[in-house]
Amino acid sequence: MTTKRHGLLSSTKTLVILSLLCALSIVLEKFVGINTPFFRLNLGYLPVVLSGMLFGVGGAVFVGTLADLISHMQYFNIFFALLAMVESAIYGLFLNPVAKDKKDMLKKSILCQLVITIIVHAGMNTLLLWVLYRSFNPIRFISGTLTFPLRAASLYFLLKYREQFERQII
Repeated sequence: MTTKRHGLLSSTKTLVILSLLCALSIVLEKFVGINTPFFRLNLGYLPVVLSGMLFGVGGAVFVGTLADLISHMQYFNIFFALLAMVESAIYGLFLNPVAKDKKDMLKKSILCQLVITIIVHAGMNTLLLWVLYRSFNPIRFISGTLTFPLRAASLYFLLKYREQFERQII
């Protein structure tokens, strides 16, 4: 018996996998990482990357937005939730098409993280902080520069093992 798929979120298995990735993102963001007043490095973006890689833009936006809403519930702001949606969509756009050779994987991971670091983190997020709170913190650019190679390397690592993730998860 064949079933017709009516969209990304039509399968129960897909919803369960995306929900588990969302929960993993929340746990990694809250409890695993380095948090100082000026510098924050956590691994909460990795499940969002994985969902974007395996399920495309829709899966990444679902996981990224829901994880952001739940983990920042006490000080929720719709504009920061929209930034989380944009960041998740970029992961889905860049990482969902399959790259065959390692050179393409490296280019994709560096370009994806460069777009997110410059446009979302340094651009839109800084502008939003200025508009809402009149706060400009130049240390954000230094922390973005420091975390860029680590994030790009982690994207490359996930892309490198994409086939194993697809076999195990999907």
